[in-house]
Amino acid sequence: MKPIRIVTILLAASLLFSGCDFFRSILGKPTSKEIEAARIEQEAAEAARRDSIARAEEQARLAAEAAAHPVYSNYYVIMGCYKVPANAQRLKAKLEAKGYDVTELRFKNGYDVIAIRGSETFREAYKHWYTMLERGDEPYDMWIYQTSMALHE
Repeated sequence: MKPIRIVTILLAASLLFSGCDFFRSILGKPTSKEIEAARIEQEAAEAARRDSIARAEEQARLAAEAAAHPVYSNYYVIMGCYKVPANAQRLKAKLEAKGYDVTELRFKNGYDVIAIRGSETFREAYKHWYTMLERGDEPYDMWIYQTSMALHE
């Protein structure tokens, strides 16, 4: 046999039995296993990105829902009720400056209500109201609002 035929036969046999990965690795190109691993890694990264976006959207939706329907305590000590929003904001700023945790409620009749000391029981709310009444530096017309009356929005 001539050497050219032997080389041709060996080359044809290597192509038939070794596949493209052999030649790709010789040329420094990625093999099919490496390509598949990169594809799987890329799909995993894309899935993680989609999950992250979905979680962020869900958190934004929950935050918007919570803002639309805030969680209230059962009872509040009401410090003032104002038809003019600027007056309500003035009282709110004054109370916050004194260190009170102020909650602003909006009643269905359009009044802005400035409340402090959210309590779960009437007894706690009454104690807060009475303590503030004894101090004498707060309005004398404070009252206790029960949220189950649903006067607020």
